[in-house]
Amino acid sequence: MLYGFLILLLGCLCQGSFGLGMKKYQPFSWEAFWTLFSVVGILIIPIAWTWLEAPQFLTYIMETKLEVLVLASFCGFLWGISAILFGKAVDSIGVSLTYGINMGISASLGSLIPLILFGEIPVASSFITLLLGMVVMLGGVGIITKAGLDKEKLINQDDDLLRQQERDQLDQAKIQMKEQVQVNSEGNAMRKGLSQGILMASLAGLGSAAMNIGFSYANQTLAIATSHGVNAVNASLIPWVITLSGGFVANFAYSFMKLIKNRSYRDYVAVGAGKAYGKALATSLIWFLALGFYAKASVMLGPLGASVGWLTFNGLALIVSNVWGLLDGEWKGYDKPKRLLLIGNAFLIISWIIVGIANSLA
Repeated sequence: MLYGFLILLLGCLCQGSFGLGMKKYQPFSWEAFWTLFSVVGILIIPIAWTWLEAPQFLTYIMETKLEVLVLASFCGFLWGISAILFGKAVDSIGVSLTYGINMGISASLGSLIPLILFGEIPVASSFITLLLGMVVMLGGVGIITKAGLDKEKLINQDDDLLRQQERDQLDQAKIQMKEQVQVNSEGNAMRKGLSQGILMASLAGLGSAAMNIGFSYANQTLAIATSHGVNAVNASLIPWVITLSGGFVANFAYSFMKLIKNRSYRDYVAVGAGKAYGKALATSLIWFLALGFYAKASVMLGPLGASVGWLTFNGLALIVSNVWGLLDGEWKGYDKPKRLLLIGNAFLIISWIIVGIANSLA
């Protein structure tokens, strides 16, 4: 079990880091970046890694009931839609706030629903402890979200003060009136952008929860593979191939349509594209490394692996993403919100300890 938590920790490091690649990927447009990410990260890498560890994985998938494949793929399709929203939310409200909202919803629903759906609710002491850990984690996510909102409020106040000083320097009343209209519209636009970003991050959290539900359901294929003598840790990647098939359809179709519509395919040969290629490929690799390590840890952690693992996976990844946000300067000059951020992270660490106790009680 200890090795399971160590593998999960590696997954958390990757999960909390891949979002960095979704920023500053010029000269690629969003659709150029996302099309490449969809092909490499969601399709090629999962299939290649699974083939290396379970060469006959397609045979085991073909032996799986059709309803299992359809439902797991549909959950992946829902995640695919939410992944698009996640990428746009990062551009809109930053890494820290997007991760906070997304992972709070994903961790709670994605860990609890599989327990209920598949009748795997543990003994009372373990289940109550797990729920306590979930509540503490959601409390931490709430504090982190509040920190992000306070930071945005300070940003708006600073911008309003700067514009007020600029207006005071204008002598002509007509120009001043025109500037006032512009300031009001810009302020409304910033608030609207924040609201839309939070909404996108929330919907992305729902989709991420569906992702783990699909993965848990597709574990029936893992059982088939182990019945053929495949090591369970190696076979743990197969459910991702099934679930992500639906995710690939959603991500690739949307980004590719935008790529053609906007003629953004020219970005692939633009000056400086080499760096963008490297960023997209690295993001793709790190992203699926996170899911691959999580899959292996879910097997190694025992009967509650898919629930305890998902809860811990999201909580610790959020801490990692916040560290990157701090290093990236997202919280520079905002001391009070930063303190709230650190308090929220402390809650997450405590929740991880409680969840570990719940797993041991099971």
